[in-house]
Amino acid sequence: MKAPLSAGARLGATGSAAILEEIVVPCWGRKLEAEVLPAVKAALFVRDLEPLASLVREVAAAPAPLKAEVEKHWAELRSDILHGQIDYKGEGPLPEHWKQYIDKETNYYDWRHPKWAQDAEALVVDLAVRAAERDGWQGEIRPAEKTSAGLVELIMEVGQAVNEAAPLADKFLEGMPEWLQHDNAYTGGYLTEDEVARMHGLLKPRAKDLEGALKGGALLGGWVGILEEAMRQKVGLSWTVPMLRA
Repeated sequence: MKAPLSAGARLGATGSAAILEEIVVPCWGRKLEAEVLPAVKAALFVRDLEPLASLVREVAAAPAPLKAEVEKHWAELRSDILHGQIDYKGEGPLPEHWKQYIDKETNYYDWRHPKWAQDAEALVVDLAVRAAERDGWQGEIRPAEKTSAGLVELIMEVGQAVNEAAPLADKFLEGMPEWLQHDNAYTGGYLTEDEVARMHGLLKPRAKDLEGALKGGALLGGWVGILEEAMRQKVGLSWTVPMLRA
């Protein structure tokens, strides 16, 4: 998910209801930023596996399905590292040999992320997103009225309309490191628990004006509601497009 997907809305046969393809999911945003991503970088780029191994051990008491996935993805990533598969230094432009040219004459290409990057992203999602799942969480944002806009369009518009919200909008859509954003990545970005509260504080007082001004304004109430639910449950937020993994 290397660029925000403009998924829009899928209207029912009557046009009376819309179910967005994008859904918002809880995550441990602070932990992702302060522990998980630094540990993954240390493992991949300086071959210091212990910080990440420590995080993996923390899921020993997790439900069996999550524990099994974490152990599987950790074993795969550890194998990638120990067998010298890491072909990136962790900073700077992505490697030239990752480029998959569609048309060399026009220099039109896409990035082909290697297996290790996909394995790393899977483990990051396990530790920071799936570990934060909440029973009964409703991640679909249902619009107040019929609209062709989707979550991505709304967040982009919010960033353009409210200057203080622009960094938060960018981070929510594309805050993950570029080397993790392969074609079928779970998400592009996230907000920490503190950033959820900050976004809410910026949008709630402006909600009525924004609802009328934005193309995706019919979704704003639902987005503010999800921010409030995340604050109540003390989680950060990420997003995904389930249809890509159907």
